[in-house]
Amino acid sequence: MIESGSHTPGIDPARFKLRPDTTLRYERPAPALEGLIGDYFVFDSEGPEAMGAVEWMLPNWPVIRFVLAERPITVETRDWRWSPLLEAGFYGTTSQAMRHTSSGGVTIGVSLTPAGIARLLDIDVSLYRDRMVPLDELLPPADCNALVGELRGSNQGPAVKPILDRFFLLHMARPHPAEDDIAALNRLLLDDRFQSAREIARELGMQAHTLRRLSLKRFGFPTKMLMMRTRFMRSLIALKETGATQGYGAIDSAYTDASHFLRDSERFLGMTARRFLKLETPFLDAVLRARQLVLGASTPTLAARPDGD
Repeated sequence: MIESGSHTPGIDPARFKLRPDTTLRYERPAPALEGLIGDYFVFDSEGPEAMGAVEWMLPNWPVIRFVLAERPITVETRDWRWSPLLEAGFYGTTSQAMRHTSSGGVTIGVSLTPAGIARLLDIDVSLYRDRMVPLDELLPPADCNALVGELRGSNQGPAVKPILDRFFLLHMARPHPAEDDIAALNRLLLDDRFQSAREIARELGMQAHTLRRLSLKRFGFPTKMLMMRTRFMRSLIALKETGATQGYGAIDSAYTDASHFLRDSERFLGMTARRFLKLETPFLDAVLRARQLVLGASTPTLAARPDGD
């Protein structure tokens, strides 16, 4: 297996609290890519316990994922199933927790911010929400093949960050005209002072229909849905970090009552939060710890800035 850790100084991988059969690297991208790429990650596992291992992934911004494992990997929710995962795939904005089944091997991921997607791909993100497509449908096939080949030929550990930095610095050099508006909306989605799309539109000085177009095209979902997802993720992570499985005292103050929160639990998890928190999720827990240590936020959807700081 690869060696757990990070190029970020002062990170002790023992604090990730990984299982013996699992390793993880979490990396901050090059400074010029901040605000465009949230993080790089490399997962690896092997041995009997890795065979058919089930984990969970939380709703997220789009991700580019490279599957270098020899055995197939499956990701599914109550509404769809991806099996096997592609060697190089683009995963759109997701609105549901995902059940991940694998049997060991290396996967590499790149978490994109909405501004980063605009600069790299300039696509209508709403066409890809809750979907996976081959990366070479969106980027030149020759470039994708070269990147996959370089990753496969590397040590698939510490060498991954510089390989990805070089690729994305080359392909994301030109700013996109919409970046300022995207970054402004991204910040307001995380600001709990704003409780409605109308308030956000007013703060941005936009008409409601202009905000809706921006939200759909660049973030994948309407503003209201994104605000609901942010509110729910903030609450779920707070409950998970406090170990609260008996009550909902740590949920966001915007929730009117527990039933309001439970409706969002069903929407985003497909189950109650209490049931989800009782699941065995050792790898998800390690990922949340690693990302908090390296980048200062448990998940990209809760990053204080688009770059994850």
